[in-house]
This record gives sequence, structure tokens and C-alpha cells, in this order.
Amino acid sequence: MFDFLAQPFGVILNFIHTHMAFENYGLTIIFFTIFVKILLLPLTLKQQISTARTQALQPELEALKRSCGDDNQLLMQEQQKLYAKYNVNPMSGCLPTLIMFPVIIVVYNIIRSPLTYIAGLASDSVKNLAAIMQGVAVDAVKNVDQLKINSFFLNDAAKITSDVTDIMGGRSFVDMKFLGIFDLGIAPYTCFTEKSWALAPLLIIPVVTLVSQYLIQWVSTPGGRKKGKAQDPSARSMKLMMMLMPLFTFFIAMSTPAGLGFYWAVSNILTLLQTFLINKFFMNKKEVQ
Repeated sequence: MFDFLAQPFGVILNFIHTHMAFENYGLTIIFFTIFVKILLLPLTLKQQISTARTQALQPELEALKRSCGDDNQLLMQEQQKLYAKYNVNPMSGCLPTLIMFPVIIVVYNIIRSPLTYIAGLASDSVKNLAAIMQGVAVDAVKNVDQLKINSFFLNDAAKITSDVTDIMGGRSFVDMKFLGIFDLGIAPYTCFTEKSWALAPLLIIPVVTLVSQYLIQWVSTPGGRKKGKAQDPSARSMKLMMMLMPLFTFFIAMSTPAGLGFYWAVSNILTLLQTFLINKFFMNKKEVQ
């Protein structure tokens, strides 16, 4: 799925890794995340204007709640009329998160295939490396992924024989460590399965992802932040998403290679910074009325 995006994004990542990030994998992900944010900036600006309009309608929404009383069906109908009148989509605050999912899938495919997308090896070359790693025929390497192959040869120069050198054709294996302590090719949960405290720093990534995702949901769903029994169904739905999305991102960041969680965490932090800057310098109050 989304393979048509993986190829061009892989080319961009390869360019960043080789020419901009000094072959530092963590910096490559940071620069790539900035590139994606710039690419999506027009959509983000439109979303934030819509969110601001939703906030501006809160007094009228509260008036509707009082006039409709306990009739939730009538309340929903009147709210829809109000949203249509001012051209507001109350769920627009969730749009950036939804759009981010295809990118997350693409990044996941790229991160788990560093030999293809970063080193630029053909599939046959990857199979040959796997065969050398296992010491068996090429057809018997189905369960060996690229992260294991990359780590196998990267961490022991003695394993890089003349055959391996020929296959690499002058290319280098990808060092996926960041700041010397974060191995972005390893899933954080392995800290527990392997009982290795050396991997404990990886647990920081899922935690940052969880907290930053909650903050994004909080700032982008004004209706879901309010308490009270008169909360309308759409607000309750947004409040539920505020609870579930951070937990979902935490689970993904824990169970997949840390590079994916690192990308997600950096993306979330940039989203929060971007939201602040847009609100402060680019939002025109007349646009939200």
C-alpha cells in the first residue's frame, strides 16, 4: 500500500541522508519531517482557519444548547445548520492527523527497508546479502528483513567480505543510531523482551509521541475540551479521539522500529510549533469571522 509514494519519498530521504544530514539517520528524519511539513503547509493553514471559526461559534453553540434543552436530535440539526451557514467543518481539526497516516505508512516502509531506500540496493542485491548472512540459498531468506541484514554487517566489519563489498558496489550500510544512544532500527519494546537497559533510552520516543499527540488533539478540538453534561455528540466524539489517538500512537511507536516513532514525535512537535506561529503571525481575525 502507498508504494507509489515510497519510491519518490525514498529518493528524497536518500538525497537528504547523503547531501544534507552528513549521513546521520536521525538528522535525515528531522529534515525529511520539515520537508513534509512545508509540503502540507497550505492545507494546515486552511485547517487552522476552520478551527478558529469553530472556536468563534462557541457562544452561538452554547445558546443552541440552552434553547434545545435535552432534545439532542434537534440540537444536532440546529448545529449542522449553523456550521453550514458559516462554512465550518467541526471535525477539520482531525484532518492533519488523518492525512498523516499515509505518510506514516510510507515512512514505516522506508525505515524497515534502509538498504533499498537509503543505500539504493536492488532487491536481488538485498537477497544476496541475506543469503550470505544466513549462509544458505537465496530462496531460504524470506524471514530475514533488511534491518537485521543492515545491522548484521554494520556492527562487525569482519563480516564484510569481498563478496559483500562487490554487492554493495561502493555503497555503505546505514548507521541508524542517533546521538549514539538511540538505535532507530530497533523497536522500543525490545528493551523488555531482551531485558537490556542499553535500549532503555528508546522508551523516551513513545512517551514523547504520546504526550505530543495529546497536545495536538487538545489544541485542535476546542469543543472536546469543554466539560459538562450538555456536551453535544460531536464534542463527545472529539473528546473520545483525544483519548484514543495518543494511546494508538504510543502503541505504534512502541511496537515498530524507533525511527517511525521518532518521525512521529518530531512531526508532532513541529505541528505544535507551526500552530503557534500560524496563530501568532499569519491568522487574520477577520478570516475567522
